[in-house]
Parts: sequence; C-alpha cells; structure tokens
Amino acid sequence: MNYAVILAGGVGSRFWPFSRELEPKQFMKIIGQDSLLQSTIMRLKGLVDPKRTYIVTNRIHFYEVKAQISQFKIPESNIILEPQGKNTAPAIGLAASLISRQDKEAVLLVLPSDHYIKNTPSFRQTMQQAVVCANRGFLVTLGIKPRAPSPGYGYIKTGSKAEGCWKVEKFLEKPDLAKAKQYFKGRSFYWNSGIFVWKASVLLEEIKKYLPDLFANLGRINSCADIPRVWKRIVPISIDYGIMEHSRRIVLIPASFYWTDLGSWEALAEIFPKDRAGNILSGDCLTLDSQGLCVFSRGHRLVSAIGLKDTVIADTPDALLVCDRSRTQEVKKLVDLMRALDRKEHLVHLTERRPWGSFTVLKEGAGFKIKLIEIAPHKRLSLQRHRIRAEHWVVVAGTAKVTSGSRVSLVKSNQSIYISKGKKHRLENATALPLRIVEVQTGSYLEEDDIERFDDDFRR
Repeated sequence: MNYAVILAGGVGSRFWPFSRELEPKQFMKIIGQDSLLQSTIMRLKGLVDPKRTYIVTNRIHFYEVKAQISQFKIPESNIILEPQGKNTAPAIGLAASLISRQDKEAVLLVLPSDHYIKNTPSFRQTMQQAVVCANRGFLVTLGIKPRAPSPGYGYIKTGSKAEGCWKVEKFLEKPDLAKAKQYFKGRSFYWNSGIFVWKASVLLEEIKKYLPDLFANLGRINSCADIPRVWKRIVPISIDYGIMEHSRRIVLIPASFYWTDLGSWEALAEIFPKDRAGNILSGDCLTLDSQGLCVFSRGHRLVSAIGLKDTVIADTPDALLVCDRSRTQEVKKLVDLMRALDRKEHLVHLTERRPWGSFTVLKEGAGFKIKLIEIAPHKRLSLQRHRIRAEHWVVVAGTAKVTSGSRVSLVKSNQSIYISKGKKHRLENATALPLRIVEVQTGSYLEEDDIERFDDDFRR
C-alpha cells in the first residue's frame, strides 16, 4: 500500500518577512486559493488514500495543520508531532517506523510541504514510476533537470541506467556559481528535489546500518505518546547526510514537470507574470524607470520605486525587506541576526493566528498595548488570569460571552467590560457569527507569557 509522509515542520526563514517562525511558508497562500501544504495534499489524489496520508510537523503548528487538512478527511491521529525540529532523517524515520508497525510492506511517498509544482498529471505519473522502483528495493529520489546554473539547490550526479532508473553516483551540496555553471553543462547532473519514494522497511534497514543510534531510539517509540520522552535523545541530521550520501541502493528518476522548492524570493520571481520591463508588481505598487523589480506587498500602503534594477521589495505591516535579487539566499542570515538580537519580527506577524481566531497589535507603548481580537464562531479562549496587566474590552462586532471571576455576562456591540489584574476571566464567542473586540492592556509588563491558564480547549 502507498502512504504519504508530508514534512511540514520547517520555519521558512528564506521567505521573511512574509514567513515567520510561527507562520512558515507551507501554510501560506502564495499562488491561488490554497496553501502550499493543501496543494501538496491535492497532488496526491489517486496516488494515496487520505487515511494513509501522514503529516510530520512541530507541535506548535498542530492546530494550524489540523485546520488546513480538515477538508481532506485526513485523520487527526495522522498528524505526527515533533517536540523540536531534528531535521529530516529523524522526521522521516519516525514516520517510517510508526507506519511499518501497521503495514510491513508500506511504500512511502515522502514530500516536502512547501514546494510548487506544475503539471499534476506528469507528477502523478512520475510518482507511480517511482513506486515501481521502490518495490524493487531501491531508495528512489526525483531529480529535476536544471533550468539555470543555480547555486540555490543541492545537486545529484547520476551514473548508468538500471531497471528504468538512473543509479546515483553522488549527492553534492549547494555549489558556488562557478561549479553550478559546470553542473548545468553536464548531462548527468540534476537538482535535488527532496522528494523520495521507498519502502518503509528498506529505509529502516539503511537507518539501522548508517544511523544506528537513531534506529535504536526509533525502536523505543511504540506510539506517538512515546515521542516526547525519546525525542530529546535524538541527534539532528538530514536524510541526505545521514542516508543518501552513504547508501548503495539509491536511484534517480528524472522529473518532467516544473518544480521549485521556493527557497528564496528569486525562486518566487520565476512564477509570477512580468511586465515588459521584467517587473513583478504584486500589491499596490507604482514604479518609474525600473527593470527586474519584484514587489510583493501585504501592507495597506502604496509601495513606489524609481530607477531600481534587479531588486526585491517585500512589504508587510511590521517589516520591509529590500534586497538585491542576486542575494536573496542571504535572507536566512538576516533572520539569524534578528534571532540573535532577540527581535520578535522573525517570530510572528502583527496579526497572530490562534486556534480560536487571531489578534492584531494595533499600537503599543510604555505601559499600554492595543489589540484587535477576532474570535471564530463557537470558539473560546482559555480560562486565565494575568498577574501584571489589566484589560479593558470593547466589543465592536458580535456578542461576547465573558467570564469575570464568578460572574458570566453577555457583552454586545458598543458595550465594554473591565478585567482587573489577577482576576480569572474568559472570552467566548457562543454565536455563529464572528466576534471582534478591541482590547486595551495596561500594566508594567504586557508580553504573552503573563498568562496563567486554568482550563483550555486546546490543551496549551
């Protein structure tokens, strides 16, 4: 039987400022009305039954994944949660171990959740061919014929043909531009797509051979309940370094469909339509005498440019990126710098999603913070209290069911209620309509960790 293992635990730092650590690119709608994760699942139609589709993600993304897969009839129990990201070998090995306990002959289609692929019929045909090779005991990887000498991708060098596939000679790290030009000219070099097909049992045999410590730890995980206890012992390593660079059972199938891993803003620039000057203008933009300009705007303001060439501008309400198109791979370094400086812009947007809805920081200063809170129908926040701050809520749309101490009351539009410091309270939308509230916080400390929860529908 075919099973899908979709890797959805990445932080997507190269797409900053659109992607953030708590809102990575796999959950974004980049092209069309579906997120990259949802598009990945839809491509599997006819290849894998939804009941045999598994998502490996970080525990902090559980409710986002749950919401995004709800339309596909994928069981909630198929969401495998990592306590911390440990790179791809532990994630894939964990899924293989859990699935093989149910089906010793399981064939795994391993797919990143954040790729963009055109020509779905060709993708499905290639995956079916890969399944045939996997059933012969091979570890199958899909290779993409380079469209340009890109230093942004890892490469694979192939050798002779074997049983409808190409033997893999070597996996090569992301090269400099000079080497990328050499690879581009060679007929035996392919981009490493990060898409794999293999039998779970074969992969586990290779993990036992080349990563024995990981294999031993996976053997201690009998169910998802065991993961938190064992996971801290596991050493991070990628599937490429840990297995693919060592195994002698690897073959490659060339992919004929269009593929990009959307690993940088430059990769995104390949997809969008351009004007006569080669500009991509997404959002409210005006330009004069600019060429090769890529503007992606999610703010509520006009973005204008004069005389720019080969530049990326990415605008959000709280952060702006201006970058030479030849250096978009370095955005990750910028995010690393923000993390080192303990800046929150790498972590979240001004609007933060929650299992119950979202909130947007409208204004903050010394001793105060103003938020717009939006609560989805029939959802509620935890029963909680704050030791340092007080809150004043003004309902602007809908009706709020408010618990304040021992009192429960309904607060309607244009009405307000005050929650003093230290008082237990809860906000609830018991109606079928959205609820919007303006919250004014006051106090000497106003960060999100000043929350003591007593009851929570989402087990936080």
